[in-house]
Amino acid sequence: MARLVPHGKFLLDGAQKFYIRGVSYGPFPPNSRGERYPEPERAAADFALMRILGANVIRLYVPPPPWMVEEAQRAGLRMMLGIPWPFHMAFLDSADMMREIRDVVRKTVLETRQFGETIAAYSIGNEIRSDIVRWHGPRAVSRFLAELRDLGKQIDPGALFTYSNYPSAEYLDLSFLDFISFNVYLHREEDFRRYLTHLMGQAGELPLVLSETGMDTIREGEEHQAALLSWQCRAAFELGLSGFIVFAFTDEWHTGGAEITEWAFGLTRRDRSPKLAFDAIAKVFRDDLPPLLTTAPKASVVVAAYNAASTLGECLSSIRELNYPDYETIVIDDGSTDSTSEIANQAGVRAIRVEHCGLAGARNAGVEAALGEIVAFIDADARADRDWLYHLVETITRRDAAAAAGPNFAPDPQSARAAAMAAAPGLPREVRAGDDRLAQLCGCNMAITKAALLEVGGFDPMFTTAGDDVDLSWRLVASSETLAYAPGAVVIHERRATLAAYLRQQRGYGVGEGLLFRKYPLRAADQDGMYAGPSWIGSLLGGARIYYGEFGRGLFQTVYSAGNSYADLPLTIQWIAISLIFLILGTVNRLLGVLGASGIALSILTGTASAASAPLQREYSGLIARIDLWILSLLGPTTRSLARESVKWRFEPGAAGGDPNGPVKLSGETEFVISESAAKIDSATILAAIRDALVRRGVAVAETDGFQSYDLELVVPPMIRVPINALRKDASIALLWRVRSVPRRALIAAAVTFVLLAGCFSLGAGIVGVIFAGLAVGLLALTRARRIPAIISACAAEVAGSLGILIAKRSEDES
Repeated sequence: MARLVPHGKFLLDGAQKFYIRGVSYGPFPPNSRGERYPEPERAAADFALMRILGANVIRLYVPPPPWMVEEAQRAGLRMMLGIPWPFHMAFLDSADMMREIRDVVRKTVLETRQFGETIAAYSIGNEIRSDIVRWHGPRAVSRFLAELRDLGKQIDPGALFTYSNYPSAEYLDLSFLDFISFNVYLHREEDFRRYLTHLMGQAGELPLVLSETGMDTIREGEEHQAALLSWQCRAAFELGLSGFIVFAFTDEWHTGGAEITEWAFGLTRRDRSPKLAFDAIAKVFRDDLPPLLTTAPKASVVVAAYNAASTLGECLSSIRELNYPDYETIVIDDGSTDSTSEIANQAGVRAIRVEHCGLAGARNAGVEAALGEIVAFIDADARADRDWLYHLVETITRRDAAAAAGPNFAPDPQSARAAAMAAAPGLPREVRAGDDRLAQLCGCNMAITKAALLEVGGFDPMFTTAGDDVDLSWRLVASSETLAYAPGAVVIHERRATLAAYLRQQRGYGVGEGLLFRKYPLRAADQDGMYAGPSWIGSLLGGARIYYGEFGRGLFQTVYSAGNSYADLPLTIQWIAISLIFLILGTVNRLLGVLGASGIALSILTGTASAASAPLQREYSGLIARIDLWILSLLGPTTRSLARESVKWRFEPGAAGGDPNGPVKLSGETEFVISESAAKIDSATILAAIRDALVRRGVAVAETDGFQSYDLELVVPPMIRVPINALRKDASIALLWRVRSVPRRALIAAAVTFVLLAGCFSLGAGIVGVIFAGLAVGLLALTRARRIPAIISACAAEVAGSLGILIAKRSEDES
């Protein structure tokens, strides 16, 4: 028996996962020695019965005498040792009470540290009342609990410390603990699974243990208790929790100076005769964990690799150890120039080499080759947890979902630089849409049914470096498919080792976001990004709110964040460029220089605030790591923004262009003649093909959702919109389009320019500035507008050729 160690979202006993299979024990009426536990003979018999149950941890609410710990050692049981103090009182209002609490923690750890590995963990508190937390404030309570944890660590550095929270104070920040514990009593399976999934997400990289659950057999009956605990126990481990503790081992219970006879939560009766729930729990405890799947469809694990020789070996080693009965591994070598193919072949997996086509194309090649019903994707620089595939497939099958994705965490940092890289902004992550649903999958850790992939057409090959997972997610959601959150499906994803590598990654993400803009130009600002994360400024300005409920007695009190789409505005290339222009103009007018300098200062301040608020590993949270993180926070979003805007504003090379000196065509019509052989082709098919052709040529195209007056609309920065409408005739489909501007944006730009210049120079200068700005914007719009008719014509010809239909020979109207 070795000491337990937290590692990612799981506990380890040596190199093996350790699942807490626990029961609570006591408190009891004092025995002949005045101890709040049974006589030694009774305790020894109870421990033997616990071993028959399959338990390996006893949760205690008061410190045990030494003989009891030794008896647990002989039985092969560990203890989760609760440290009692007045949780129900306003303890932070009394310096004396706080000192007494510290003394209790110090005394308990000092007296029991000799038992080492037998103490699975110390619980430094249990269910501080929600109204007390509300009164003191969550930050103050969290700080005090962190102080108790640090006090215990000073005495016994190798011990684990937790705190048993409950839903009414869920919002407490407990990230300083070794693992998170929650007492949850929910009796509907759907609610139970959804809430535990939510808690798994809230716990972040920490393991989660269900530290109390149960049912009273006096009111509910023994059969109901057995059925409830059976599915609860199985559900907890299926979701990826690290432990499940039943309240309680026996009906015998003494608390508050009185024997409790009105409740009977035990797995055994007061005389220790087992109830039906005893065997129900034993069936799960004594079996393999996580529980075996009732159905295990064949799965294919696809690794898209490009020059991945340095990391692919470890990735494939982790996949080889997966706890799943029927899967294959496919490596798609995307035209690598290093030894990627050789490493894949030596690993004994299916290795397919393709010409370099980019990330989405490589993943499509993997889907085409996959034999499994479910296709899982992991990056070549990631390592899968042993139960990664199990949790993805279990979630998809149980939820009848099209896809599932889990979290990815950085490896344990070995330096300040690595810690800063792990906390840098803009890293890949899944995006939650609720307790157990996702808005976006993350490509380094996701699984999708092959049927759903084929139904939506797979990955879009346009996304060569990033964005393919987000695009696929949006198309699946638009098809009313469920994207499920699988918090137990964990991968360890390497972060970039150098600043240059990190900036290349952010540049690739920016390109992906620019391409997403082309396909979805009218999505809201808080929807069009990749891997959207919480905003530091949101909490600073009050964006985060806690639900307390009436009189502060809400049963499920959590944090809700309104978010802030403009939190990183000072780090965008537009902000910085305008600030630099004003700074240069400061040579003419001092006030403009002040505005420019203020803009640059605000950018630096934003980066500083982001770096200061980002969580870092405790051992690497010093000045060097913060400086590294500050540099990353300044350069990363700016680089990403520059790449995103460069894609938004340019047409792709090779796109058709109009005569730069010719007249501007403001409207036109293309008529597709439907022959008998193409009679089944409808306007929707033609519009979809036109859209794809336009997007490939670098044009942003919005689709109607049924509420717009157009079928498609081209969005051409800075101020052009081109609606396209399909008109069905007897034997043809006509596409009508017209160019129009967006005066509202032009007016806003003119107003801002006028105010700035008028304030800095004079009213006349403001008017002149507005005129020049308007001319510049108009000239740019005119230049881009000249290319639109030719691009539409080229796309129409391409679509007609691919669909086998004709374009009517007719002149286009102009106005």
